[in-house]
Formats: sequence, C-alpha cells, structure tokens
Amino acid sequence: MAIDSHMHVNSLVVDDKEKVIERINLNDEIEKVLNVGLDRETSLESVGIALSNHKFYSAIGVHPLYVKNLYVKNQNFEWMENLASSEKVVAIGEIGLDYYNKDYDKQRMIFIRQIMLANELQLPVIIHANNTNYDIVEIFERYVKPKYGCVFHCFQPDVEILKYLIDNGYYISFAGRITYKNACKSLEIAKLVPNDLFLVETDSPYITPEPFRGEINKVEYLRYIIKKIAEIKEMTYKEVEDYSTRNAKRLFKKMN
Repeated sequence: MAIDSHMHVNSLVVDDKEKVIERINLNDEIEKVLNVGLDRETSLESVGIALSNHKFYSAIGVHPLYVKNLYVKNQNFEWMENLASSEKVVAIGEIGLDYYNKDYDKQRMIFIRQIMLANELQLPVIIHANNTNYDIVEIFERYVKPKYGCVFHCFQPDVEILKYLIDNGYYISFAGRITYKNACKSLEIAKLVPNDLFLVETDSPYITPEPFRGEINKVEYLRYIIKKIAEIKEMTYKEVEDYSTRNAKRLFKKMN
C-alpha cells in the first residue's frame, strides 16, 4: 500500500469533507495519508481528523500565503507547540516562501521561526516553494537548517537545487505535474533523484494528474503518479510504492 505524503482535507478547501475521509478510510490501496495544515484553524482541524481516523496523520503550520493574518512581533506559536504533542502530528508544514502576495519580509521571518520551532520539537518540515527554491536554500545556509529532515513538496524541478537536497539528505515529493505532457524537467529530476529520497503525493484537491486534469483531485489518483515514476525510473509499480512508503516513514518517524 502507498502513503499520500501531502494532501488537504479541511473545511477551507473541501465541501464534502466527511465523504472524502470515508472514501480514504475504505481505500485498500492507501496505507496512510498526511493531512497538511495551512494555518492555525486548518492545523487544528487536521489534528482532530487524524485523532479520529487511523489512516490520517497531521502536519501543522502556517503556509506562506496565510502569514498576512499574523502579527510577527507577537507570534509565539504556542498553539503549534501544544498541537505538536499529539502522537499523530508528524511534521511542521507546510511552510516556506511564495511571493504571490509580495509580503517578502514577513514570510521570511515566519518561515525562519517555524523551522526553529520544528528543530526544537524534533520534527521534520514540509517546504512550500513557489519559484523560491534558491531563496529557501539561502535561508537554510544563512539562518537555520532543518535538523530533523525536510521535504520539498510538489518539487519545482531544478537540477542544481536537487543536488543540494541530495547532499543534505533532504527529500523531494512528486505530485500530479509529473504526469503532464510538458513535464520534461520533472521527468529529468525523477531519473536523477535517489530511490531513498523521493516521496509521492496528490496535494489533493489540487494538481490533478492526467487523465483527470481539470477535475478535483482525489487521493485515489496517487496511483497515476506512482505509475509514471515507475515508467521513468524503469521500475515496477510495487517497487516505487515500496520505496516511497519506506521513505515517508523514515522522514515522518511518528508514522511508524
């Protein structure tokens, strides 16, 4: 069975939340899913879902596009420390940089503080990087690096950044984009990434793979991402499934 290492089920993004949860619980192809928070409210919701459903685990954090609601000087993330004590919270994320909102300084400060907190809590981090791979690596090198593991989710392909991640033992995660016809760079990355450093994810309900592109993404579609990676790496479906599952459990240690 496979692990969907990054997906979103919460009232902010999914209307029929209970139906989605039930469908995942009944899916024999899925061993576990990591339900990722975007802010305080969705992180709280994620933990609640995880505690009530055996297949669900939680990541908690503030997505860069949601830092606009935070006051940097007074933000102590005590709520995150409290949530992280749950046995089902396996990572801090998703956190990172995304300059769509142009609040660069606030994003960087919140990002750095969340990495520091993850290190204090001895948890890995899940990185959101929207055209900001190099800025994130700069923060790692100048300010603080994740001490307990890191994954660049839905990795935007860059061979130079990939080398940095490999050298540091960090992971990359493949999502639906790898199935698209114009995904040449992602295919190159899939060939280069070591078998012990990749994860698979849906990012559901976003980034729907072919042949369902344009529809709402479902965790069930993880099989299309695994199938594509198997094709690129000249491996069997089962080999990709096994590698990605072992890798997820190695990174997210509380999943074991």
